[in-house]
Amino acid sequence: MKNRLIALLIVGAAASAHASDFGCKVLLCLANPASNGGPQGVAECVAPIDRLYHDLDKGRPFPTCDLADGNDGGSYARQVYDPYDPCPPPLRPATRGAYVVQGRRNVGNGGNPGSGGRGWDGSGQYTLSGQPQISESQSGQSGGGTGPRACVGKPVGTYTIGGYDDSVTVNVFEQVLWQPPQNPRAIDVFINNVRQQRVRW
Repeated sequence: MKNRLIALLIVGAAASAHASDFGCKVLLCLANPASNGGPQGVAECVAPIDRLYHDLDKGRPFPTCDLADGNDGGSYARQVYDPYDPCPPPLRPATRGAYVVQGRRNVGNGGNPGSGGRGWDGSGQYTLSGQPQISESQSGQSGGGTGPRACVGKPVGTYTIGGYDDSVTVNVFEQVLWQPPQNPRAIDVFINNVRQQRVRW
């Protein structure tokens, strides 16, 4: 995964000092998987990543690596501002503000035993895992945050709860993974034009 970058850095070290050396070191360190300690999991990466975070805090531009940029090498990093991690494929983000729940459609006419066909039970049509929640719910208070985002799989169906004036449509999916909001300052790391990981700082 990082072999290409390592090879590029060796070539860069053999050449004369170049302005993009810092950017290449940063890119290599950012590519270190979280399972191996992340960007500062290697001693040689502590200083460059500290400098990177300091520079970004000061509004300085993200460093470039001429040896591995997105134009020819396909390995690069990109700043993003997103409080959520990307949904793991094949899941995708649910519509913001939608009621979401994981479940499956019941077979036959029995429905959910004892449900009565009302409330948070899928109107007897579905067997649900948990209760419906709003994806990316907004806090009504000043300065309030955003709730978790639902990463959803294949849609199963919908049902409606509530009365005529306050009805709510609930979307049922085969799989739902909730992503909690985090620090929105992040860096996406791409290796061979494929996003490898998101690093938050």
